[in-house]
Amino acid sequence: MSGSRLFNRMRDGFAPLLRPVLERVGPVRRLGLWLLARRHPDQVQLEGQSFRVDPRDFGVTLELHSTGTYEPFARGVCLDGLEPGMVFLDIGAHVGLYSLPVARKIGPTGRVIAFEPHPGNRSLLQTNVQDNDLDNVTVVAAAVSDVEGEMTLQLSSFNTGDHRLYRGQPKSGGVPVQVVTVDGYCESAGIDAVDLVKIDVQGAEANVLSGMSAVISQSPAMRIIMEYTPWMLRAAGADPSSLLSDLDQAGFDLFILDEAGANSIPATPAQIDEACPGRSYVNLLAVRRENSS
Repeated sequence: MSGSRLFNRMRDGFAPLLRPVLERVGPVRRLGLWLLARRHPDQVQLEGQSFRVDPRDFGVTLELHSTGTYEPFARGVCLDGLEPGMVFLDIGAHVGLYSLPVARKIGPTGRVIAFEPHPGNRSLLQTNVQDNDLDNVTVVAAAVSDVEGEMTLQLSSFNTGDHRLYRGQPKSGGVPVQVVTVDGYCESAGIDAVDLVKIDVQGAEANVLSGMSAVISQSPAMRIIMEYTPWMLRAAGADPSSLLSDLDQAGFDLFILDEAGANSIPATPAQIDEACPGRSYVNLLAVRRENSS
């Protein structure tokens, strides 16, 4: 078993237990972050591209330094079928681990729109785009939802990929961020159709999909890669089952992206929910039904 697959199996088992400790026990969290900062460099090389990262991170950075990669199967599926000139929306782009390889593959005639509301993550993303000499990436300083305006981004104190958008006031520290819809942004940017969308927004996925109905209808070949975390969706006021049903009714077939087994598994909404007990999650691939055979 590869290091990445072993890491994912261990993460699936231990993350639900570790998260509450890091959230609630300050001395443990501070010690862990100090150890990470001493152990982890702030730059990594991944598949020929250079990435600046936050060394004090129990999420993406820890996985990168522990395994030498990050979600290799999901990122591979993301790249499959991409051609020069295509359009990719990276919603929750973080430091660009999806945006940059896609930008390289779709070339100068393609467009990557990378939405990242968190100032620290966005600064690293912009640095990574510049360091890798990519001219086809537009970094958007905004979160994505089903409404436009300003909201509060609730910050994680230990995981730079776990900042969350809520409609009400956050329980802990937060920063005000601009919010856009996919439909509104694409109309203003002159984007008629989108080929690939990645959505990783810590529970706000249903709102993102609700705000992109026009783009979905205008994009018959669209694929969507999405993190599906039922408990986070419920915390954000969404019904996870309705999200899956809406994708099905919009003409998408659904697949579980199994990092540990490196498999793409066709699944019904019921099977997807069964694969997410407690506080776990899966990455999903949604493919237009006429294109999924």
